[in-house]
Amino acid sequence: MPEIVGIIKIVVLEEKVLVNWTLNELKRNCREPFKIAEVIDAASIVKAKNGNVISVSPANVNGFFLLDQLGVFGNFKIEATVILPSTRSLKPVKVPLNFGVNEYYVDAAEHDLSRFEQTDVVVQLKDGLLDLAEVVADNLLIHLPSRILTAEEENGNWPLPKGKDWQLLEEGQKLKTGQTIDPRLAKLKDFFKKQS
Repeated sequence: MPEIVGIIKIVVLEEKVLVNWTLNELKRNCREPFKIAEVIDAASIVKAKNGNVISVSPANVNGFFLLDQLGVFGNFKIEATVILPSTRSLKPVKVPLNFGVNEYYVDAAEHDLSRFEQTDVVVQLKDGLLDLAEVVADNLLIHLPSRILTAEEENGNWPLPKGKDWQLLEEGQKLKTGQTIDPRLAKLKDFFKKQS
C-alpha cells in the first residue's frame, strides 16, 4: 500500500522508489512552487527504449513544479552519467549529462493546445499521471549525443577503419595525394558546381 507524504506518492517496488503525481494533485497543491530534490533510477526505462545504452547512473533531479495560467509547469535540472558505445570502436564511453528541463504537463485527453507557444514543450500524460522516472528517462534519451568517442579517438590516437579501395575520413579531411577517386563517382565531383 502506497505511503502518501504531502502530495508525493512514494511506492516501494522491489526496493525501488517511484515518485509520481496525478495532474489533479499538482493543480490543487502547486499554487506556490513545489520543490523537488530526488535521486531517480530510470536506467531500466532508458535501456528499454534505447538498446545501445550500456548503463545509466541514478539521476539527481532538482527543481520545482508550479501551476500557472497555462497549466502545470516543471522546471528542473537533471544530472546523470550514461555509458554508451563509441560510435567508432564500440568501446564503452562515460558520457556525463547535465541539463535543464522546462515542460508543461497536460492530460492526454486535452486536445486544444493553442494556448501554448510553439517553443513550449508540452507533455501529454496518459491517465493524467506524471511519473518522474519516465520524465527523467525521456529527457536523458533526448540529450544523448550522436557522436561518442573515447579519449584516444578524440585525440586522434585511434586509427580510422579502412579496407580495400575504401577508408573512413573525418569531416573536412581530404584524400592524400596519389589516391584516386572511384571512377564510377568521378562525375559527381562537379555536380554541385554545375548547379550554382
